[in-house]
Amino acid sequence: MRESTILLPSNKPLPVSAPIARKLERWAGLPLNILEAIGSVLIVMPFMWFLRRLDTVSFWLEGTRLRTVLQHAIFPLTITVSFFIAFEMASRGATFESIAVIAAVFGFKGLYAAILERLMPFSRNWLEGDNDMSVDIMMLVSGAFWNGFAKYLMAALFVVNLVEFLEPYGHGLWPSQLPGVVQVLLFILIKDFFRYWLHRAMHENAFLWRFHATHHSVKRLYWLNGIRSHPVEVVGQAFFYVLPFALLQPSAEIIMVSIFMQLSIGIFQHSNIDLKLGFWEYIFSIGDNHRYHHYPNKDVGDSNYGGEFIVWDILFGTFHKVKGERPHDRIGIGTAPNYPMTMAGLLIAPFLPDQKVFGQESEPAVGEAVAPSPDPSLAGLTEP
Repeated sequence: MRESTILLPSNKPLPVSAPIARKLERWAGLPLNILEAIGSVLIVMPFMWFLRRLDTVSFWLEGTRLRTVLQHAIFPLTITVSFFIAFEMASRGATFESIAVIAAVFGFKGLYAAILERLMPFSRNWLEGDNDMSVDIMMLVSGAFWNGFAKYLMAALFVVNLVEFLEPYGHGLWPSQLPGVVQVLLFILIKDFFRYWLHRAMHENAFLWRFHATHHSVKRLYWLNGIRSHPVEVVGQAFFYVLPFALLQPSAEIIMVSIFMQLSIGIFQHSNIDLKLGFWEYIFSIGDNHRYHHYPNKDVGDSNYGGEFIVWDILFGTFHKVKGERPHDRIGIGTAPNYPMTMAGLLIAPFLPDQKVFGQESEPAVGEAVAPSPDPSLAGLTEP
């Protein structure tokens, strides 16, 4: 009787040219590796099985008027509905009910984006990603933990005391007389000004890039991997944002709605949905302009730094969009094709003294699977 084996989706480990770090990834990172495997079996494989059932509808939609209508309508409709839900929940205060509804809405939005990606993909090459979803779920949990840790760290370093000292000076600065929607957009725009300069610094400073490279290591863009960030970057961002906003002091309702809307806009930044955004791409950092940002070529990739808005890129000369052109789907770090994809590897990678090891395509270790060469017959699918 012929034996059958089930091969779990896997992620690329640290290169063999970094043997000590590779052993650390394998053994010290064993709990994380186990969680990746469990996530593959319990979450990724069933979810991908469900999404693949939509492929027949996806091919049927191609070239139809319905697809064209959806391409134009999805983004503005989603943002409008999100504003309504956010203000409705914020008006009820920070009750258990409102927080539970917002959490449920975010879960629904993830499913909503995943389904739209399968039905209307920008690139069919981005529909599958080995076990990257398992890592991104772990990164989501990690980000929440390190954001919480940053708050305790700021308290220990008396940053919270400084914020409380500055707080009374901020209430007279915020234009609370403006309509709520305008206040929310203004708050996000101001926050994005600081995000722009931090993000730009992470690309232009070699030390900061070590940690930001975790985010750019992805080989595809899809709805979940916008949250893929190294813990050092997560904690650093928390410190960077807290002082400027100590002087703004919008109401709790505006902050609550702003956070909701940031995530609502952000889900379109990394999504693999082929939308026709038109003028929206000259306002928000979504769609093609963020796909350019993930180009492996730094001449193009060092652009479009905006978090939610693209306005600051336009003003400061880092906006990149070629009229009449669509970006291709070959993304990643051009100088680091051998960057790790495991959770443990991503945590370790920035601390390796020699970052050049990620630029060397090393031979696989004994017993390691070799990825098949791309099928030339699929070359036409590379360009969306």
